[in-house]
Amino acid sequence: MQNSQGTYSLFADRLVLRFFVCAYAALLVLMSLSGHQEGSDDVMRWVVVQDLLQGQGWFNSQQYRLGPEGGTLMHWSRLIDAPIALLYGTFGLVLPPDMALQVTAFVWPSLLAGLTLWAFAVTGSVLGAREGAVSALVVGVLALEHSRKFDYFSFDHHNAQILLFATALMLFALRRDKPYAGWLLGACLALSVSIGTESILQIALVAIFFAVDWIINGEPARRPTMAFGAGLTVTLVLTSLATTGQKAFLFPSCDALTLSVALPASVAAMGLCAAARVGSAWPLWGRISAFLAVGAVTLACAYSFAPHCLSNPIEALPQDMRDYWLSQVAEAQTISVILELHRGEVLALIAMSFVTMAAALIFAVRSPFRLEYALFLALIVTGLVVFLYQSRMMTFLGVSLVAVQAQILRVLYTRYASSRRAVSGLAMVAFVLCISPKIGASIEEQLGRFAGPSLAAPALPARQSRQNSGASCKTPEAYAALRDLPAGRVLVDFDFAANVLRHTDHSVLAGNYHRNQAGILAQIELFRSDASQIGSRLTELDVDYVMLCTSAPRAEFWSWASQGRGLQSHLVAGEIPDYLMRVQTTEDAAFQVFKVTALR
Repeated sequence: MQNSQGTYSLFADRLVLRFFVCAYAALLVLMSLSGHQEGSDDVMRWVVVQDLLQGQGWFNSQQYRLGPEGGTLMHWSRLIDAPIALLYGTFGLVLPPDMALQVTAFVWPSLLAGLTLWAFAVTGSVLGAREGAVSALVVGVLALEHSRKFDYFSFDHHNAQILLFATALMLFALRRDKPYAGWLLGACLALSVSIGTESILQIALVAIFFAVDWIINGEPARRPTMAFGAGLTVTLVLTSLATTGQKAFLFPSCDALTLSVALPASVAAMGLCAAARVGSAWPLWGRISAFLAVGAVTLACAYSFAPHCLSNPIEALPQDMRDYWLSQVAEAQTISVILELHRGEVLALIAMSFVTMAAALIFAVRSPFRLEYALFLALIVTGLVVFLYQSRMMTFLGVSLVAVQAQILRVLYTRYASSRRAVSGLAMVAFVLCISPKIGASIEEQLGRFAGPSLAAPALPARQSRQNSGASCKTPEAYAALRDLPAGRVLVDFDFAANVLRHTDHSVLAGNYHRNQAGILAQIELFRSDASQIGSRLTELDVDYVMLCTSAPRAEFWSWASQGRGLQSHLVAGEIPDYLMRVQTTEDAAFQVFKVTALR
């Protein structure tokens, strides 16, 4: 294998190109074999795309069938809707609609997965030539397969954000040798912010380290830094004009490309561009002062125009939403809850994070790529801290680990190749096995079998949760009875709301979308109240139908929340209030459907 990094070209290395094809094929096979379950956000994205294809305005982000009268202003970007709609429309020219959807649902996440895997390989090649690229492909396949963000029907925007994050790290590594890296990195970060703000901390860290590179190098980094700031600003302006209507852009929220996000980000980018333009020849202390001044102006702008973006977004939610809705959303759970359900997997991820942090620190001291490894270390620390607070950051933590893990694997391989010692080979194989957190779940399960119920018990709730997740209520067939009824508003568990919108012409009172506050609060009130007292309230909210999944995945929770007096508890027990009339369904139907008969 090649060892010289200075003259190495990934595009000229046929061995790596062939290995990439094999790794990509292996990733697609693994994702296909692992099975999939369409998430609520994936289904809702397809509903939004359908609305767009059926004529809803490009700048109209309102979801009229979600929530009480008037609907809900969604925060999702057309930057994701457009390519999905384009693929579906293209395949629809030669395929029936259902087949066109199936092909689109496979091609879209698969395309993003391939591009992400390539970004991993390029980053690995910069840090470790051929060995680094091959190692990055091995680690990347395991990381992407574990993320489950690139499975069939993964229409949610998280996979696009993972791609942009991986591409940003690739461009940061290329900034020394490629004149275009600064422009593209700025555009990449702006696109990520335009699509969603979940990874805003990681994006901010990449931008800060790009500025640190300018502080350290001064004049040689002037043009790339100016290009970075200009690329970020121009892209934010273009995406704002191209995808965001005035109502959505001025909405006081930090969950999408609104004025609250775009203005501080643009101020920071333009400030850095101006600092590089006038201060690159200044001494080190002068450049540090300029950087701090830009940061101060950015914070002042954020505090003046978007103070709500500087606080914990969860604290802004009403208490009832936090207690009775957010507490049941899987990706919003804290580490204590996740440990109860997936102890082995979580502990394996945390342990690997600490190992990778230690390796990043060693590489930062000994490698010529000190700033790159310092960035990776900062990203891992940030990702781990945020993951301990909210489980949805597990994905970005896993992606942050890839570059350093790949170089650990490269070092282990190099040692084995030079010595051919069995111990070195076993160490390499053991490391590869431990990269995926799934090994922790496997070890926990095996220990439980040998040690008895005490160790196996923590894994049991997770299995029960998956078995009682209401999967049968997410199939198209589950909504056959509802499709035959006149269009109306449906009261259904939050988890199934998006499927109602997808498979029928009905609307829903509430779903798992935080901007749907009015609907969520109203539904919590209905589920917590005495079932005998809510007939008139259903009428006020124009609810026409009530649906109960026969497996009742959250029956125990709502029984606790209503002290056994709530509507779900009564329906599960077979007690139908006098304001409901059962709609005839088959004995094996996934849902019980009831029509509201209270006088209007």
